[in-house]
Amino acid sequence: MADLLTLAREFDLPPKWNGLLVSWNGWEPQIPAFVCGPGARKQRDCCSACASPHEPAINRGYVATSPLTTPAMLRRNEEQRDRLPLGQRHKVPSLALFRLHAYRCQDCRHDVVWDHDTDEWWDLDHTDYGPEGSR
Repeated sequence: MADLLTLAREFDLPPKWNGLLVSWNGWEPQIPAFVCGPGARKQRDCCSACASPHEPAINRGYVATSPLTTPAMLRRNEEQRDRLPLGQRHKVPSLALFRLHAYRCQDCRHDVVWDHDTDEWWDLDHTDYGPEGSR
């Protein structure tokens, strides 16, 4: 069920990250699991806005490698890569690289993004959901 907070947003998640186009995979439920070591998932213990302990939904963001990349270029690139047989996608270099994890609180709908490149957490506010995205 959508609420006023998410309905008022121009975009579901920031369409750009520091000026670079972002392609989001879509929200998925997060299954509670304990993993340790280098493969351990990054996540806060509770929602930074409402302190809910429930597992957030997760979305993966692929950030364009160039500020000149357009949505049409990303679509065309993914279509080309999808046409290749399994295990051959690397033959067409991707225009966007996996870089972001977005977590949405299932109680208050607040979004937090973890940037893999900088290892920083960002609490999103209303300014991040416009056409210029998050800076």
